[in-house]
Amino acid sequence: MSESSNTRARKLGDLIRNARIKAGRSAAECAQVLIIQPEQFDEVETGNYLVSLPDLEALAIYLNIPMAYFWGTESLENSFTQIDYKNLIELRHRVIGVLLRQLRLQEKRTQKELAEVLDIDRRLLQQYETGRVSIPFVQLEQLSAHLGVSVEYFVDEQRGPLGAHEARQKLQKQFKRLSPELQSFLLNPVNISYVETAWRLSEMDVERLRQIAESLLDITL
Repeated sequence: MSESSNTRARKLGDLIRNARIKAGRSAAECAQVLIIQPEQFDEVETGNYLVSLPDLEALAIYLNIPMAYFWGTESLENSFTQIDYKNLIELRHRVIGVLLRQLRLQEKRTQKELAEVLDIDRRLLQQYETGRVSIPFVQLEQLSAHLGVSVEYFVDEQRGPLGAHEARQKLQKQFKRLSPELQSFLLNPVNISYVETAWRLSEMDVERLRQIAESLLDITL
């Protein structure tokens, strides 16, 4: 190969490695996707094993990245891995404990009563409420049912990383329900102005929409 081809192969290998690391995938997992040996995938990332276009397409799907990333016209999402999971989990344990205590007091239940529901020592329940000990999910389900709420009462879907994750999941599901024609329309950058106009109209009250409609009728008549 020419020197320019070698340079491009090494650059492509760097892009693949960065995307794999961002996605939290191992070289062995990616090798399995491409149906090659892990040693060969190591060479893919150094530019010594040349991948095909279908190989890149498979990696784009597996690593959840746009194909344009390989052309250099799109970058990886900065927020993809910037989460401190250890602190996130520890904080959530404390928040769930506070919510559990608030709910228990609201329902006028004692720690002793809830401990009996779970067949555990009251001191352990006290640790659950302070977040010093993580409450097992199955026990949280038991207490939720006993206190008359869904376990979703304790889920943080509105804020933080989970909130953003849930919002993306819902948007993806809604997008997949659209017809292929409408998906293509929404993905076409040329149509952004139409989408923005529709969004602005959806934010208007009925009276304002009526005024716009009357104005359009005056223009066409």
